[in-house]
Amino acid sequence: MKYRHTGSMRRRLRLWWLLNRRHTRRQLGTLEDWKTRAVFWLGALTVGLVIQGFAWLSEESFSLFEHAHQQYPYAFLVITPLGMMAIVWLMNRMGKASRGSGIPQVLLVHKQSYHWLRGPFLSLPVATLKVLLTCAALLVGATVGREGPSVHVGAALMYRFGCWARLKQKQIESSLIVAGGAAGVSAAFNAPLAGIVFAIEELQQSMEARTTGTLIMAIILSGIVVLMFAGHYSYFGVPDITALPLQDYPFIIVVSLICGLLGGLFSFFLVEGSRAVGPLVLKQPLVVAMVIGLLLAVMGLLSDGATMGSGYVEAKALLAMEAEGSWWTAFGRVIATMITYFSGIPGGIFSPSLAAGAEFGASMSSLFPSVPPVSLILVGMASYFAGVVQRPITAFVIVLELTGNNHDILPVLMVSALAATVVSKLVMPEPVYHVLAKDLVRSWEHLLKEKRNDSEDADSLPTNKS
Repeated sequence: MKYRHTGSMRRRLRLWWLLNRRHTRRQLGTLEDWKTRAVFWLGALTVGLVIQGFAWLSEESFSLFEHAHQQYPYAFLVITPLGMMAIVWLMNRMGKASRGSGIPQVLLVHKQSYHWLRGPFLSLPVATLKVLLTCAALLVGATVGREGPSVHVGAALMYRFGCWARLKQKQIESSLIVAGGAAGVSAAFNAPLAGIVFAIEELQQSMEARTTGTLIMAIILSGIVVLMFAGHYSYFGVPDITALPLQDYPFIIVVSLICGLLGGLFSFFLVEGSRAVGPLVLKQPLVVAMVIGLLLAVMGLLSDGATMGSGYVEAKALLAMEAEGSWWTAFGRVIATMITYFSGIPGGIFSPSLAAGAEFGASMSSLFPSVPPVSLILVGMASYFAGVVQRPITAFVIVLELTGNNHDILPVLMVSALAATVVSKLVMPEPVYHVLAKDLVRSWEHLLKEKRNDSEDADSLPTNKS
């Protein structure tokens, strides 16, 4: 009896141990789960480091441009056209997938239906070329930003880490692409919350509950790298802002509607202009680049360089009340951003759009003297950017984080971004990046046709049967 009781106890203890071990393994995760986490975390740290280097290189490039433009402004009538031609030639010769903002590429490849584009779009040579050519564009005076390219570079790095690790679960690839793009936004702006919101709002189709925590951790890790090297800073400084009374909200809404409409019109003409100029760019890319470069140089001369570059310096000066807004500069920057994009050179529209919104907001301060000018500048930034991308949460979170997280202005920014998005849809029914992504895939469909032809040829080969 005693032996039977002891054996029964042993069996119970063994069963308890096995069940508890299985439960513990489920909690801790399998080896493959930890391998996936390691890829996300190591990739995010690498993205933060690379994007921080990209930020430093782009700032140095624009500083050299500013210094040279102040000393020899007329020289850029030659430098900018020739520089644009050289950038387009290098891009077409070494990696056409590096063209444009980079966000349309990321939107395409994170979908399983376009997995065949992941190789050419997310290669390390393309990411390297994206960084170098964007910095070159800033050096010669093109109107581009580095934030869109940062999304592309971040997605490419994370995807490559996943390929090297040979993860078993194929659906993880899409999550890596999203995490890389979001980490790129986080590191570029030093704004982790903006990276999270961007991932959810712009790339939401590939968000999965099982990888959300890992994705957020990746964004945080990339932000930590930026803090280690650049310290805690606010992208546009910390302007002096106070909460606005309710009687000022009608003026705020008017400014938001105007800026949102202008942002929607910018997106509309960017898409339609790209489609119209596209055939000419394919036939004569260098000629188009030269003409656009000459136009940018002339506009730069007329505006004393204010329409060239990312617009970061001008927007920061407006927020610090060290400069006054100008309708000419605002519309000049909008046109310069648009025609630069037509050329196809690598570069984004994030920073130029925020700068144009700041100019519009500052220019309208004389129309509403009872509203503090800094508040109108922030409203202009959030509403114009929301009108361009039609992502209201991303818009007001980015502006909030980039200007010191002053929550007194948060309700105003939320109202502005929502109102701007609504009015933008009247002229641009679909978000601009999604339209650009659809247009982009048409120029790469030859790869899919080649794959199909190769598979058909393989199927038609005779097989030896014993």
